[in-house]
Amino acid sequence: MMAVMNTRHFPLTAALLGALCVPLSALAQQTPQPASAAMPAQEPGYTWALGLAASNGPDYAGSDERGSNLRPVIGLDIGRYTLSSGGGGSLLDFDLEPRYTGVSARLLDAERLKLSAGLRIGGGRTHDADSPLYGLPDVRKTLRARLSATWMFSPELSLRSSLNQDLLGRKGGTTLQTTLQYEWQITPSTEIGLAAGFTLADSTHLRSFFGVPADVALVRTPFAAYAPGGGVKSSDLGVEIKSAITDRWVVFGGVRFSQLRGDARNSPIVQKPNDYGVTVGLAYRCCK
Repeated sequence: MMAVMNTRHFPLTAALLGALCVPLSALAQQTPQPASAAMPAQEPGYTWALGLAASNGPDYAGSDERGSNLRPVIGLDIGRYTLSSGGGGSLLDFDLEPRYTGVSARLLDAERLKLSAGLRIGGGRTHDADSPLYGLPDVRKTLRARLSATWMFSPELSLRSSLNQDLLGRKGGTTLQTTLQYEWQITPSTEIGLAAGFTLADSTHLRSFFGVPADVALVRTPFAAYAPGGGVKSSDLGVEIKSAITDRWVVFGGVRFSQLRGDARNSPIVQKPNDYGVTVGLAYRCCK
């Protein structure tokens, strides 16, 4: 669909995207829009969500071992700004509209096109002595910038694309995730969504998470040297449900299937290229 990204162009790309965000934001504030396309009227105060989510999935992408964890769900919405962790942002709107992890700002909320920008900390990976990846270099957590666009074909069907860039040069690289999502509002308080998509990644990202450096290959690790190039990282299919069981309490859950592709799939560290993850949770949110 689009060419694989060249890492040498990312500083220029980021600068251009940043330059575009300013006029788009100004346009969103200054251009008169019909009521159906305008930003929702902001009521006094803010909306927040707090809860817990339990998940089970592979230890790392491509692992044949699984693990479970319990994480906090946190979300805070003030005007056009959102703070989200653990999926809490997707619970903030009482119409169950999804939000992205980290700190986000909605730049444009037209009837068809929606734009947002954000920052988050993540993208790291460490290995303990019991891990099959022990001996490979750790991947340090980093600050990632995100520019996201959503095109609404209808209130139920949308195409979403999110460009993510490592800002600190910690070998997190760049990814582009594109998802087609269909949502069923089966009751005023319950929504089921089906999503299918794919993720592109540059060579920096794939070498950090799926490569084996020559200086540790067959010495500190049993894996042979491997240097993947950029391309399609994975394809994904997911289903999720969110239901407001009262005005304040929300239950949610989902199952996501993932299949590694291309050079990621061919990595010697990959033991199981096709896998799934499951999440269930409960959160309290306030106030409209």
